[in-house]
Amino acid sequence: MDKKFKPRVPLTTEQAELKMKMLTEVGKQEIRAVSFRLTGTLVLTPFSEFEDMFMLMEEDFRELTTVRKPFTELRVAAAEAAEKKYCNSGGATIARIYDILAKTGKLSPLGKEKLLKRECELAVHFSFARGFGKELFDKARSCKKKIVIVADTIYPRNVVARILESCGYSDADELVVPSELKGSVTDHKAVYDAVLRKAGVAPAKLLHIGGDVEADVETPIMNGSKALLLTGTIPLMVKSGRLRGFVQAKHAINYDEPDYLALHCMFGLYAAYLFDVPVNKTPQSDFCGSPYMLGFMTGGPVEAAELDIKDKTAKKLLTALSEIPEAAAGIEDMERLFHMHFDGHIAKFGYKDCDMPLSFLAKYSAPGDRAMLQGKLEPSVFAEWTEGTKEPKLAPVHARTVKRSATAKLADKLFPPGTKVRNIADGMLVKMKSKPH
Repeated sequence: MDKKFKPRVPLTTEQAELKMKMLTEVGKQEIRAVSFRLTGTLVLTPFSEFEDMFMLMEEDFRELTTVRKPFTELRVAAAEAAEKKYCNSGGATIARIYDILAKTGKLSPLGKEKLLKRECELAVHFSFARGFGKELFDKARSCKKKIVIVADTIYPRNVVARILESCGYSDADELVVPSELKGSVTDHKAVYDAVLRKAGVAPAKLLHIGGDVEADVETPIMNGSKALLLTGTIPLMVKSGRLRGFVQAKHAINYDEPDYLALHCMFGLYAAYLFDVPVNKTPQSDFCGSPYMLGFMTGGPVEAAELDIKDKTAKKLLTALSEIPEAAAGIEDMERLFHMHFDGHIAKFGYKDCDMPLSFLAKYSAPGDRAMLQGKLEPSVFAEWTEGTKEPKLAPVHARTVKRSATAKLADKLFPPGTKVRNIADGMLVKMKSKPH
């Protein structure tokens, strides 16, 4: 896999200024050591949902057990149980998670080790360097700063080392693994102290970079160090427009099912590559006012999945996108990235609703996004498209899918969210909960 691929989207003025400012801070003479959070800051995966990678392990699981529950469901539940059980003693690790999973999944010791090894292999395979994170790292290295990485991950030190080597970070000076500290997972001060010890400098000479406001910004600053916030790509993508909320509203019941894994992965690529350098939402646009981003996330999934579009309006929009050089480049890059990351892994799940982003553009487009296509459509077609545009229903979105019980899922199927009967039932439940006991 070519992990050095760069999308052809130009930076906005604000992005360029932010990038220069952060690189300048890293290079300042008074800074002698720079520490980085690993997950989300230096290293990304091309998935948009917590459970996505686990879907790739379903066949492995089936060969090792007679339990009928999906592996993804058991793996997510095991992680949640481990997080709760070990919150005051280092937190969840993959060994602890699989100890729980072995019981719920009725795995033999050999089966447990086989699955654990498989997950570690997939974690290494799918990890790649965040472009801007790598630039900040390389700047620190070129300026001869001591570099400390905080490996905030469930994986053991040897797997982290493989990820670092694969992503180009093997020349970091020190590694702090929070799970080895044995304290509370919310004890950010303990992690900071460990970083400072490894850095071997006074607090004022340490600069820390990460995406968690409390752990990566407030804690270092309150203890005399400097800090920079590099926001995670998934939250930036989610807040950039209405598309993600629209998709989750349409799939409020089944978005976590394997049928939609390809769509999840396309959102993952969109976030990882196009929100690498933080960018704010643009008014009247769901794609940051960028023809490249518009093509990448509407036409790109269609081409990557080789879908045949039946809707006449959507088909005309896809043709128009291909005639705009920046949008066409976005389409091409999504297709290339999708195959680069997922060939051999996703095809068996199918490409259900991967045309949904294009359908969203056809039915719910924002004025700024329509304006980008106006010159490529016949006036009558553009007028008909504009007149037919309406406001979509949006669902609240989460970085990690909210777990729903079997009863809740059944309720969703019998009385879908938003229906009159469901609203009455939910209203009754709220009243019952609010009564004093």
